[in-house]
Formats: sequence, C-alpha cells, structure tokens
Amino acid sequence: MKKSILILSVLALAAVSCGQKPDPVVPVDPAPQPETRTLTFVFPEVSVPEGEEAPAFVKQGWVAGDQIVVHGEYAKNQVTVTLEAADISADGKSATKSVSGLYPYKREDCTSTLYASYPASLVDNLNHCFFYSKFSTTNEQLYAACNSGDSFAFEPVCGVLSLTVDADYEEYLVSSPKKEALGYEFLQVKLTDQEQVFSQYVGSPLLEMTGPVTDKQILIYLPESISLTAGIVIKLKQDGEYTKIYKNTDPIDVVRGSVVDFGDVSAELQHYENPFSADILDLDTAGNANCYMVTAAGGYKFKAVRGNDPLDFLPEPFEAVVLWETRNGAEAIEKGSVITSATYAEDYVIIHTPETLVPGNAVIALKNADGEILWNWHIWIPATKVDVINDAAFYSAPVMDRNLGAINKATVASPTLDTYGMYFQWGRKDPFPGGAASVGATFEVVDGPLSTAYVTAHPTQYVKVAESDSAGNWNTEDLPYLWEAEDGSKTIYDPCPAGYKVPAYNTAYRMFKNDNDGWSYDFAGNWYTCGDIVLPICGWLTGSTTPSYIGQRAIILSSTAHSNPRARLKIVRDDRGGFYYGNYYKMEAASVRCVQE
Repeated sequence: MKKSILILSVLALAAVSCGQKPDPVVPVDPAPQPETRTLTFVFPEVSVPEGEEAPAFVKQGWVAGDQIVVHGEYAKNQVTVTLEAADISADGKSATKSVSGLYPYKREDCTSTLYASYPASLVDNLNHCFFYSKFSTTNEQLYAACNSGDSFAFEPVCGVLSLTVDADYEEYLVSSPKKEALGYEFLQVKLTDQEQVFSQYVGSPLLEMTGPVTDKQILIYLPESISLTAGIVIKLKQDGEYTKIYKNTDPIDVVRGSVVDFGDVSAELQHYENPFSADILDLDTAGNANCYMVTAAGGYKFKAVRGNDPLDFLPEPFEAVVLWETRNGAEAIEKGSVITSATYAEDYVIIHTPETLVPGNAVIALKNADGEILWNWHIWIPATKVDVINDAAFYSAPVMDRNLGAINKATVASPTLDTYGMYFQWGRKDPFPGGAASVGATFEVVDGPLSTAYVTAHPTQYVKVAESDSAGNWNTEDLPYLWEAEDGSKTIYDPCPAGYKVPAYNTAYRMFKNDNDGWSYDFAGNWYTCGDIVLPICGWLTGSTTPSYIGQRAIILSSTAHSNPRARLKIVRDDRGGFYYGNYYKMEAASVRCVQE
C-alpha cells in the first residue's frame, strides 16, 4: 500500500514539473453546527358540540412530563424535549422551551425545517426521518407538526372509538369481521410547510390490536383513512381468559381527531367461546366434511372450511347459527332440543348439545357480517351406532347400514320415518328433512335453474325446474363433478361424513346394476332389501319439500352425472315391479347411502 501511494505522489510531481497546473482546490462545506432555538409547541384545538364537554380521555393540552421529539435534517440527532410546568401556558394550549442540538433543514424548496412528534415513547429512533414523523404503533393518540419559524402547530393523527362496560376487564382485542386493517406496524405522517398538508405512509397492516380496559372504558385509536366496512369485533379478557365478545356491524370511517362513542355496550356483550378449551372436542380429527356425526353430549368444534378441504377457510365469517333442527319425527320440535348453540371463533365453528343427547339432525350455518350464508354443515345425531355392511356383490366398498341422516337402521319390521334419513338434490351438500317436523327455518320451493353459488348461500331452498327444461337440472352450469372429482375422489360438495362418500355409479355391483338380481321388494311393507342391506321406500322430493311416493318409490343417488344431463342412480317403483332405470332428473331430492372411501 505504501508503495502505491509513493508512485502516485511521484507521478503528481512529474506532472507539475512538466508544466501542468494542479487541479483547483474544491472548498469543503464546514460540518453542520447544531443550533439552539426557543420553540413554541401549540396544542390542537379540541372541537366539541355547543353545550357539551370533551370526554375526559381526550387530551386537552400539554402537561408537565410530556415528551416531544424534534428533528431536522440529521434525524440521528433528533432531540427529545421534556416539558416542565414552567414551560406550559396556564390553559395548557402552548408550551415554550429553549432547545439545543437542532439541525434544521437547509433546503430552499421547503419552508418547514423542523418536524415534531408526540408522544416521544412511540417515535421510531431512525437515522433518517426526512420530512415526516414516524411512529412505532397506531393504537394511541398521536400528534405531529412541522415548524413555521419557531412555532409548531400540532395536529392529531388518529381518531378514537370509545366504549364502556359495566364490569372490570383487563384487556381487549379488536379485529374486523372482514379482516380489514385497523392500524399498521409503523405509521409515517407527513406535514408539509405552513399549509399543514397531511399524508400517511404505512407499514404492513395490523388485523388485530390490543389495549388495556381502564376504569371500564375501551379506547381504540385508529389512523386516518381506516375504513371498517363491516364494523368491529372486540373480545374482552377477564382473569386471564377472553370471556366476552362484542360485535357491531355498522360501517366505521375514521376521521383523525374525532371520537366515535358507542356508549355502554354491556347489554350487547355475548359469551365468548374459546375453541381451544379442553372442554371443546374436535369433530374433524378424522377429516373435514359437510356432515359430522355426534354420539355423546357435549361441546364440539370443527374448522370453518369448505367441505373436505382443510385449507379452504371461508372468507369474512361473522357468526354461526343453528339454522334448523329435526328429530326425524312428525311431532313438533322445540328450538335448541337437538343443538343448543352455535358460535364462531378463531376459524372454528363451535356447537353444544343439550346435557342429555337427543337424536336428530341439524344444520349449522356460518354467516358474514351482512347476514349472508357462507357455508353450512349437517350435524347428524343417530340413536344407534352407525355400522357398515361389507357385501362384495352389493358394492366395491363397505356401505353404511342406514341412509344418510337416518336416526335408526331400517329393518323389514320398522321402515318408519326415523329410518328415512335426509333428502338431497343431486350435487348439493344441503339436506332436506322431507316429511319430518323441523324448527328454525322455513323450507321453500324456488324456480330454477340456479347456480351452485346461489344454492350454497340458500341451503333451505329446494330448486324446482320443469322436467322438460334443462332435463330437470337445477344447476345452470350443469357441473358434472359436484359430488365426485374427475378422478373419482370426494369433492367439497359431498354430503357424507369424513371417511365416507356418495357412491360412484357402477353397474358391475347390485347397488346400481340394471336389473333386479339379488333384490327383494315389499311395497306394502315399505321396504326393499339386497342381502343384509335394508332400505325404506321413502319416496323423494319432486317439486315440493314434502316427499311424494312414500311406500311406492325410492331412489339411491350416485355421485355420477349422466351425459344428457341427468343423474346416475337406482330407482325402484311399485308400478314397474322393482328396479326401473339408472338415470333421472337432478331436481329430485332423494336418499344417499354413503360408502367408505
């Protein structure tokens, strides 16, 4: 290294000796020197309606101990100013203090040369702040200012939501039903020149924020431009556990410096169900599905996903409800007698049964903040254990011993209403109780055809189409793979529990074979059999939500579509002496006999 320097020096001397002039010396600006200035910090005016006082939690002015950060061109030398009582005016609206160590901006295109931020505890200590204040959080009232001469006119950065409760809670956690931003991991606020032009630059959005509940009051600070189109959800912690939840679906647009007061919300608080409690058991340990069997009283949960896709979480869920219940009988049923409650929390649907388990069926719907149904699940509570029958001649996989939704296994001695099970339109996951009494929802008939998305959002609507139109197909898209994928696997619309599926159509087996081989029929007794498998002649829904042809006709649905377009299935009819044919209108809602996957 020394040799290199020496050579360069020699070359330089040689150049001078040859008559060349040395390069002119460029003057170097002296290092910036810190300034001491007497600064005045002006607190923003608090505007309240005439005759009213500002809420006690709204800061009215400066107090001793307030700390303000001031920076100029060299933010690494930002100064923290601590106000003392002697610095503050009698009304607290201004404070004046001599401040040393300032490096004002020297740029000619910017009349503001210093920037101030409050509170200092939330200001990021960065090397370069440039022309803005940068805060490390948003859930507190923040103030920012730029200078005009030696004066700073502060402006609020956030608006505040205020709520009160009538009990002592330790903490709140707030979120948006639509997972909209509440704040940001950091917030930069730019105030320029004397015009106080306000703009924000933000980090990654915060979808949840926490804060203390102080003196039974909840204060949530949100920055300018936050828009919560579906309102807010607030959980409240007591004794270390979240125990209550508050939901408000009113849209909220935040204006900085403003207060949105919800008042006392105690009467609107609901019990918060913790899905991770040891008392809540998983229903989907064997896999996700559109149907879950419950065999013991208690509390249960399952993921809020579409059908059997464990990763397909539903968007923007708000609440779970018990849509309808039935005890699979003709007698009247009371609400809550099968499923007492349904709630949604932390990506789970949670249900409870009565203390004494009551056999029946129910549908649980998950809704968004607008009350629209996102998805629904069938809860099946059989009275007796559901077994499978393994008959290689009947089908290639073991078959359930009863129809999907049946309370009891059908026998030739008792093919009664509780053995009929639910009725399904081909390709839909949504059960219909048919002739059984139900409570909670009104089933209706609507004209179709309609889309898959529409019927998913309207699970209590039976779609009727003229048999001459669209070959009796309720589905406008005529999707052939609603119950089975192209490779034959189970889909998100399959109505069977985990581990089971709607059987694919295969005429090599008696279940769908195009003849009466192995079958026996007793239309007077209301049953038909194949080996040890007994099925009730429970009719089907055809243009109505009440079954037709009970004791006369029955259908076993397959997962396979027909090309014309109809559904592949097996029909028995008393007027045809047993088996009739293997495809029929998709509009008809009929029985499903699930098989093992």
